[in-house]
Amino acid sequence: GGIDILVNNAGASWGAPAEEHPAEAWHKVMNLNVHGTFFLTQEVGRRCMIPRRAGKIINIASIAGLTGNPPGMHTIAYNTSKGALVNFTRALAAEWGRYGINVNAICPGFFPSKMSRGILEKIEKTVIAMTPLQRLGGDEDLKGVVVFLASEASRHITGQYIAVDGGASII
Repeated sequence: GGIDILVNNAGASWGAPAEEHPAEAWHKVMNLNVHGTFFLTQEVGRRCMIPRRAGKIINIASIAGLTGNPPGMHTIAYNTSKGALVNFTRALAAEWGRYGINVNAICPGFFPSKMSRGILEKIEKTVIAMTPLQRLGGDEDLKGVVVFLASEASRHITGQYIAVDGGASII
């Protein structure tokens, strides 16, 4: 069968100061976070969504793609890749809107995960203190946004991002 909804939710990170960031680590992050998203989306679009003139694409970016980092957090490749996903979302929405395809992004803040464990051990208290809702994201916090963007309720929304970060990106 066809694919009606594509959620691009792969991600990798690497921590190192920009001046010391290994080339192979940069390529690893870019290959998964940017290249993987592009090529999968291209195939799904070409094979399923464009011929049917319908579809929903939801890219999982990050608030790291919207802002810089707090001092001591060295994730330049991750931030760059997630910023690229935000702009990829906008560019693709403009290009594929004529096919009836909605393309949007979700920008999560800090959620406990295998990938964020190391950095949260160092800055969790600071992140919580600087977040208006005074907590990290949890298992239930992304579901509603994904369901909304995948549904007909969002049929007139495209090229947008929604930050799900407890308000961290507004201050």
